[in-house]
Amino acid sequence: MPTRKAATERRLRSDVVEQPERQRSRSKSQHANREKLLDAMLAETDRHGLDDLQSARVAKAAGLTTGALYSRYENADEMLVALWLERVRTPFLHYVRDVVQYVQGHLAEDHPVTRLVEKPTPILRLGAEYLVLAQRNDTVSEEVTPALMATLDDLGLNHASDPLAGAVVVVAASAGLGTVYRSFITSHNQGWGNSLKALRHAASRAVPLTYSPAAGDIAPDPINTGNPVRDALLTSAKRVVARVGFRAATVTRIARRAGFSTSAIYQLWPDKESMLDEAIHEVLVLDYGKNSRAKAVAFNAARPDFGFTDSWYVGMMPSRKPRLDFRIECIVASRYRDSTRREMQRFLDSADSILQAMFPGIPHALIAQITSMEQVLGYGFLVLVRFSPDARRLDYYSLMTALATLGGLSGAPTPTSDVD
Repeated sequence: MPTRKAATERRLRSDVVEQPERQRSRSKSQHANREKLLDAMLAETDRHGLDDLQSARVAKAAGLTTGALYSRYENADEMLVALWLERVRTPFLHYVRDVVQYVQGHLAEDHPVTRLVEKPTPILRLGAEYLVLAQRNDTVSEEVTPALMATLDDLGLNHASDPLAGAVVVVAASAGLGTVYRSFITSHNQGWGNSLKALRHAASRAVPLTYSPAAGDIAPDPINTGNPVRDALLTSAKRVVARVGFRAATVTRIARRAGFSTSAIYQLWPDKESMLDEAIHEVLVLDYGKNSRAKAVAFNAARPDFGFTDSWYVGMMPSRKPRLDFRIECIVASRYRDSTRREMQRFLDSADSILQAMFPGIPHALIAQITSMEQVLGYGFLVLVRFSPDARRLDYYSLMTALATLGGLSGAPTPTSDVD
């Protein structure tokens, strides 16, 4: 009979052999669960947005318990960080890099990025949404902000940048981001491959020109519906949404900020969504009207940049920040709120007709390209400027003049005077 000592030795030897197997099996299981959770997070955020990432929904979609989820991720913010690091960061920043390098002339003219700007992928949409969330979520910002800033620095945007070369980086990166944001509303950006080529050609032809942007801070036009209470509530809604996003903008908070009770809101609108949709309409009409008038002024002054330059400097004025932040939150909300998307789409549709009425001598196809380009570059710059402290000193005028000249806009017909 085997001695007790011999049996113990055999058991110990067996444990030594089996332990690595158990560890490998556990490691495989943990890895599989991690991938399931990341897949579920990706699907849930694509469907509901980053602001509405819920642990219970993620765990259910992954086929795991909430306990298994919490053993890996402490809260929703940590899930968001993991999703950025593991699934979104690399393809998104690679896309931004490709767009900028394409405009800089470093990639082939038929590079696939010219097709990607027309139909951004779900991962790119999430990446663009992360940039907005990073403005109001410190945990997310700790990972997103340095990653984007390092990418822009590698591309040539830093304190030592030549003003024109730096402007090329900013404008190109704005195009990359803006095409993604615009797709939240339109689903695609028809013809934007050609617009990206136009930016590339303008960048190659631009030469430094002398230009002095308007000094000071030009405040936006206030909301004025003719009802002071309505105006105050719409203005409050705009500011609250700009600060916390659509989901966290409660009726109570909006009313309190305006100095009214919630009943004042429900006397004017049936629900929060109706109030926010009216705020979107009022803000967009005011801002586009001002932008259109600025173009008329630019033409009357015989400026060769078609007034394109003004938007870059206006986007950096401090008094404009709440309204511009509100606009980008509206764009993000268009992914998930049908009424917001419809309101934003109506505005995009009307932009063509407004500009066409001002400049009837410009072919409609060119008008459509101008409005699409302004929307894309504007949307992208609204976000990008928050990550680029060097953006204020750059030479947008020279690049915009080259772009207007390329499009034959420097000598465009005089605008009509009856369009407000």
